[in-house]
Amino acid sequence: MSDRRVMIAGSGGLLGQKLAEVFRRESEYEILACELSAGNGLVALDITDRQKVMDAVGAFKPSAIINAAAFTDVDRAEVERETAYKVNATAVGYLAEAANVFGSKLVHISTDYVFNGVKGNYDETSLPDPIGYYGKTKLAGENVARSHLDDLAILRTQVLYGFAPGIKKNFVMWVLEKLKSGEEFPVVTDQVGNPTLADELAFAALKVVQRDARGLYHVSGFETMSRLEFAVKIARVFGYEGAKILPITTDKLNQKARRPANSSFICLKAQTELSLKMPSVVDSLSLMRQQMKHAGVI
Repeated sequence: MSDRRVMIAGSGGLLGQKLAEVFRRESEYEILACELSAGNGLVALDITDRQKVMDAVGAFKPSAIINAAAFTDVDRAEVERETAYKVNATAVGYLAEAANVFGSKLVHISTDYVFNGVKGNYDETSLPDPIGYYGKTKLAGENVARSHLDDLAILRTQVLYGFAPGIKKNFVMWVLEKLKSGEEFPVVTDQVGNPTLADELAFAALKVVQRDARGLYHVSGFETMSRLEFAVKIARVFGYEGAKILPITTDKLNQKARRPANSSFICLKAQTELSLKMPSVVDSLSLMRQQMKHAGVI
């Protein structure tokens, strides 16, 4: 087994693309980029199929497996419960089992939705209490990974955003679409968290692998703000000063799933043990804007 081999599950998504990018840029790692469907340099892997996971890990023999794959549609998770659980919990168990069998480290990405959001300022010692099915499946994934494996790092994050080709919409991309239309659009004032640039979360995962870190880490941006405050910053950085953003409350949206109202993090452990220093939201949005300009999409 080479200590320079890293297998990334969920490589077609925003975080998966950033992970492959940062590992290739920062260090000379050999990457096996896996996604449900092959194409564009991605290897097909259905992580909900135990035998396929075992075969893939056994053939590549990575020193580290990073799981960026997830069922992240919070509202759909309330309806498509079996699928959400298979991806967010059962499949994590398969990855952890394979990591244990073949001697790999597992770095698993989790979420602030494991908390109820009543008080905010959650650190790694805070007790989880998910209020929606998505959060429950992600907490189950954390627990099943722990049951199989000691060489495990779990990175909880939140309000993840960024730009990469072919990704589904994240909050910033959604806001930019609305801003471009010039029409008034609503953004909630009562959902509070820490916006996190995907590039920075990927760098944190690199640090975990480089330092052979284990355990639970909260990794997010350091600024706590409402979604409305975040939307206003997006408008300013991208040059939409006269944006028509309508402040509303969550109860007006009639969403299927409950969201934690304040799931803000304390990230002192990650800052100390991984030497992480997150940029400001404005600096992160400015970097994203540069990436989009370079790609010719703005």
